[in-house]
Amino acid sequence: MSPLYAELNRWLALRHAWGSADCITLPADWVLRMRGVDPAEDIRLTYESASEAQRVWRFFSHPLEAVAPRMQRAGLALTSAPVAGDVGVLLLPLDGMLRPHGGLCLGRDWAVKMADGGVANGPPVKVLGAWGVGYHA
Repeated sequence: MSPLYAELNRWLALRHAWGSADCITLPADWVLRMRGVDPAEDIRLTYESASEAQRVWRFFSHPLEAVAPRMQRAGLALTSAPVAGDVGVLLLPLDGMLRPHGGLCLGRDWAVKMADGGVANGPPVKVLGAWGVGYHA
């Protein structure tokens, strides 16, 4: 099994937990495994709900502005052509509204840890920003 799909299986085995196993911290875990630096180190364990994530670091109102500086500090560059193993901020429909999520690129599709604990897999409505991780299968 490739490291990418081993990571997805790890995501499936985890219960969703805001601030430690959510749609932002899990892609950050992947970056940490691949690059040795944690883009979410300053926000891990600082929020326990969606409303706290918004209050602590404004993810829902300004998702790209919240994530981009952390990716830059981790040494990741924006890419307009994400490939398998890259990470990004996506817009996905949830409860009839488009909401931001962090995700892991699988190629054409993206994987996202959902609040119900599952992992959604498919094309996003829009990729707001993607960062090259440098993963090679």
